[in-house]
Amino acid sequence: MKDRTEGGVQVSFSSARGASEDVVKALDPQVTGGDLLRLAVHREPPVRAAVASRHDCPAGALISLGHDHSVEVLEALIANPRTPSSVIRNLADSRNEKISGAAVQRLRNSYR
Repeated sequence: MKDRTEGGVQVSFSSARGASEDVVKALDPQVTGGDLLRLAVHREPPVRAAVASRHDCPAGALISLGHDHSVEVLEALIANPRTPSSVIRNLADSRNEKISGAAVQRLRNSYR
């Protein structure tokens, strides 16, 4: 198994078809629209995180992903400058200190 980072998302590759191929697909700039939305509800968090990291991710998907339970997905949302501020404000109230801290820091940085 090999690891690499693509678009700020840690991607693990194995020889078996699975989430890693879907992560590559989610990061492919040629994948847009409905295909990207389908990947936004993928069962594997690394795939959803890849979608959340995309600067061309539809706003509706970013808002929906803001309710995800995966730390990996939420971190990708916070790192994405296109994530609506309302989503970031909601994440600042997260019970997870890592998520709330990152969201608060992003909000602070946006006012500088």
